[in-house]
Amino acid sequence: MITLNKLNLCTMIILLLVVFTFAQEETNVSLNEQQPRFFFTADWNCFRAADTLVFLEYTASIGRNVLTFKADAEQTGKFSAELLVEAMLLQGDSVLQSNSWRTRDVVDQLDEHAKSLSIPIIGSFVISPGDYFLDLRITDLFGESRKQQFKFPVTATAFNPDLSLSDVQLAISIERDNSKNLFVKNGYKIMPNSSCLYGLSLPILFCYAEVYNLAPSNSEEGKKYSVSYRVLDADGKEAKVFPGHTRQKPGSSSVIVNNLNVVTLVSGTYSLEIEVRDHETQKTSTASHKFFVYREGDFAQDGAAFAQADQPVGQGSPGLDASRYDSMKEDELDVEFDMARYIADQEEAKTWKKLNHAGKKEYIKEFWARRDKSLGTPANEFKDEYLGRAQMANAAYRGHFRDGYKTDRGRILLVYGKPDEIERFAASSDAKEYQVWHYYSIQGGIDFVFADKRNMSDLELVHSTARGELYDPDWVRWIQPDY
Repeated sequence: MITLNKLNLCTMIILLLVVFTFAQEETNVSLNEQQPRFFFTADWNCFRAADTLVFLEYTASIGRNVLTFKADAEQTGKFSAELLVEAMLLQGDSVLQSNSWRTRDVVDQLDEHAKSLSIPIIGSFVISPGDYFLDLRITDLFGESRKQQFKFPVTATAFNPDLSLSDVQLAISIERDNSKNLFVKNGYKIMPNSSCLYGLSLPILFCYAEVYNLAPSNSEEGKKYSVSYRVLDADGKEAKVFPGHTRQKPGSSSVIVNNLNVVTLVSGTYSLEIEVRDHETQKTSTASHKFFVYREGDFAQDGAAFAQADQPVGQGSPGLDASRYDSMKEDELDVEFDMARYIADQEEAKTWKKLNHAGKKEYIKEFWARRDKSLGTPANEFKDEYLGRAQMANAAYRGHFRDGYKTDRGRILLVYGKPDEIERFAASSDAKEYQVWHYYSIQGGIDFVFADKRNMSDLELVHSTARGELYDPDWVRWIQPDY
């Protein structure tokens, strides 16, 4: 049964996606044909500046495919678009600060890849604590003054003289960078996600925050501080908890950077909450930022967004050995997920390919937790049994060119479990080697026949009575010596 709240949530997210991706509709290379609506996304964050001042940073992103490109007058064979960016800080009707600039985007050709990219924009004001409005306008100068405007209410709060956190900035990527660049803060290049929208195409949420006023240390333990992360849903309920970490204090202030896998969250509105605890004083400080998740499949019939209302109480476990994933190399994680290829759905397989190393560590835990049939217990018997069968397949069926779990017998063992009975027939002058596996309690009784068709000691599936499997009533021909 779909509750009204869930239905409203689904509707809201669909509308949200339309708003944020309206600018991503395809347009032809011809500049004379109708373009998508001119639109950009924007966000802002406050950080501590000198003394009691606040550093207000605003960011925006505009899809290249909504811009008007013309043949570049200075560079033959290239195309350019030009934007006017205007930002004003207002209190009431008074403009306190403003800045504006033009930015130019030049491309070699207007192909689909070029049009799929976005142009990031960033600017800032240094302000006193107080209530303001941030008015941000972007104009397409080659597009007959097509423009869009956002006006945000901004509350800049004085930072506590005790332990405190800046706002949480959400990003598409964060990497080490010591160059002088508007997108670089404290040795990190931060490419902001001004839409705050994540999903299958952007499964990892990168976040940045600053910690202020860490206390001087009087003990070894006091030299540390810890950070924890959790996600709250639209109702303020805990939707996901990420592993926290403890760090040595670099001084009275520090920087928090992390990447969090959020693709397993059902489409909806969430808040990322970061809490810092000073081990010297035991004081804590918390900051949060709203974000959105959209996965198209959630809104299909019986999709996750609809099924969530009927979700049973309890949570699956990734298993008693889940901590081993934290130290596994990426290729080791890839192997385990590949072993689970037969029970992974198409969406999960696509998502795995898009994850980085850190994302895979979290995703593999959630993958197994979703399949745990004993909710509320620390063990995951399903995972233990499945991976045990994978190792059995590797030991028994490994061939010259592939692992045992990749063979036909390995797949059947993993999908259907151990057979109730195996009939083995050795090679002879009358027939090639073959086996018949019998399952008596599945689908009313099913059989699988494997034969060494190519005389290479590799038994391949040639016939089965199971639904959806290879069916060949004339399979006997495969074991004939001369076939």
